[in-house]
Amino acid sequence: MNKFDDIGFPLSLVIGDESDYLDKIERKTTSLSLIAQNEDLEVIHQEIVEDRIFMIKTEDDAFEFYFLLDGKVKSKDSEEILTKGNFISVNGEVDETYFKTLEKTELLIFTNSPVFNNAEKRFNELIALNEKVLNKDLETKEHCTRLHWLSLKTAELLGLRDKQLFNLSYASFLHDTGKIEIDSEILNKPGSLNDEEWQEMKTHCVKGKNIILKYLKEGHYKDVAEIVHQHHERYDGKGYPQGLKGDEIMIEAQILTVVDAYDAMTNERPYQDRLSREEALKELEECKGGQFSPEVVDAFYKAEKEYQRENIE
Repeated sequence: MNKFDDIGFPLSLVIGDESDYLDKIERKTTSLSLIAQNEDLEVIHQEIVEDRIFMIKTEDDAFEFYFLLDGKVKSKDSEEILTKGNFISVNGEVDETYFKTLEKTELLIFTNSPVFNNAEKRFNELIALNEKVLNKDLETKEHCTRLHWLSLKTAELLGLRDKQLFNLSYASFLHDTGKIEIDSEILNKPGSLNDEEWQEMKTHCVKGKNIILKYLKEGHYKDVAEIVHQHHERYDGKGYPQGLKGDEIMIEAQILTVVDAYDAMTNERPYQDRLSREEALKELEECKGGQFSPEVVDAFYKAEKEYQRENIE
């Protein structure tokens, strides 16, 4: 049996460069390259764009080591800022700990847990769920992008914790997952729905929650599923599906309600004409304390102004 490669190095010794990865996951906000792997260890290179939240959570027998190759990362728990050359080492069980990238960041990760395969599976499931909705509904990927940005900015202005921001990030992406199980003729019907169609449409919140819990079984997705479940509740208790009122509604869901309504009003839909930005903001103001949380609407105004400013520039 030949124990050497063509150059003469032992097969147990590999020399490579940045293009010599075993597998790779690429998304808009992050990429993960599996550089090396054996039965007990994975070595992963990860790039994350600026202003993103990521989570570290490990089990009893886990070892994970994160070396910062470039960029800046903030831990909200300690307010410490990590820079190039700093590292995070985890040995044993650690509960959900959240970090935020302050600029584009590169990490070299060593782990004895199947991080890469789990991440690949999770990304693929999320993408598949979202694409099913986009293929069935006339809403666009741009709708999800706007929802994500405006929701997180509003949440930051309200001082939500990192865990809440993390959950809201996923919920904004998956909020209409339940529409996968709604008839396309109802989703894209021009004009008003009849009573039977409206009752069917209202089930998409419950369906969405159940789909997320079915496909994304990790514990922290339970909150994501509940945000999706509640994102059509109203501040005055007249929403659906549970008729929750005020603080009974998760703050993340209250935010998503406002942002989703604004985006629906300012973009063309089969069932309504598009409103101007000014008309939509006026509608939000008039519905404060009724459909929408006054506190959330006030924070949204600031987030929306920043969004307009960034997109104009």
